[in-house]
Amino acid sequence: MKKSLIAVAVAGLFAAPVAMADVTLSGAINLGIEMGKTGAGTTSGKSLTQTILNSNYSHVDLESVDDIGGGNKVIFHYQLIAQPQSTGTDNTNRNSFLGVMGSWGAFKMGTNENVYERMMYTADPLDGAVGPGGNLNILGTPGAGALFQVGQCGGAATCGPGSPQVDFYRRTDNTIWYESPNFNGISFEVDYTLSAHKTNGPPAVDPTVLSIGGKWQPEGAPFYVDLAYEVHNDMFGGNAISGGTAGGTGSKDEGVQLGGGWSFGDLGLALRYEQLTYKTSGASSAVNEYKRDAYWFGLKYNMPSGYVGFEVGKANEGKTNVSTVANTDAMMWGIGYFHNLSKQSQLQIIYARTDNSSAATYVMAGTPSTAGVAAGADSDVFHVGLKHTF
Repeated sequence: MKKSLIAVAVAGLFAAPVAMADVTLSGAINLGIEMGKTGAGTTSGKSLTQTILNSNYSHVDLESVDDIGGGNKVIFHYQLIAQPQSTGTDNTNRNSFLGVMGSWGAFKMGTNENVYERMMYTADPLDGAVGPGGNLNILGTPGAGALFQVGQCGGAATCGPGSPQVDFYRRTDNTIWYESPNFNGISFEVDYTLSAHKTNGPPAVDPTVLSIGGKWQPEGAPFYVDLAYEVHNDMFGGNAISGGTAGGTGSKDEGVQLGGGWSFGDLGLALRYEQLTYKTSGASSAVNEYKRDAYWFGLKYNMPSGYVGFEVGKANEGKTNVSTVANTDAMMWGIGYFHNLSKQSQLQIIYARTDNSSAATYVMAGTPSTAGVAAGADSDVFHVGLKHTF
């Protein structure tokens, strides 16, 4: 439920009062006790178990809409990260924009979770992958000990071969994007990052992200199909992967995913396929390309008290332009029960596990492995928490 705040206009001396648009406040606080365990792996490392309070995707949103006539509106949205368990300065920007919308669609500027990653997590039955166990632990990443990287350069000012950005689950800054209207069940979005992180080098790089996605869901139909493509230029993701290159003067990393879902009354099913390809140019190594495929299945069953979600994902072994990289495959699965305490509050119970083959380095959100994981280390996480929306 959203609450409208009365905006106050402060007039200067000899100035007439100015009418201000109403501002809407909303958000979700998701906080729970979470126990995560990471195994020792097959090559090095030690098993570690930790218990934390995890706020997952907690956020506070401010929004304002101004009707400028002709069916068009100026729209503003600002989203703050909310972490009530932390004493740090964690109230940073998440998804925020200023734009214009009308019957022709919407043009927005700001910080964005691009359409490629959004198609992954909106299909997820564990509350949209907001916490542990979501499909973002196996999709949008080839492992490489990385999880939830943000920005073109992972928060750094510049990119380069020595700071590879491998994940396709990526919230980008300096982004402009267009969202289409619904054309008889067909809609699409195009996101593009500007050259804010361009450098003279060496090597000279111009890291950018282009994300394109479309969805077909006829009105009233129990099914949908979506397709997305994303390309990362000069982000050197291959340098982070087992079997990948080092160095280089440029790179082109691509992700393609095809998904769909079907509802049978209270039962919902979702499927997704993804292929990630990393290509590096100008490196001395003969290995300049890495590719991996992954599959994912989700199930959601609605009940009067809430719903149950289950999912399983499988990432296949990676392949370079020279050979298959053995034992880099992994499997994750998660299950959760979401009990509605009221229209605004929910009890959440989630368990998830990732099983890595001996050379794989996929990590699980909510475990000690999020800072890196030994090859072959498995992960478990158990979460009991509350979610409150307003």
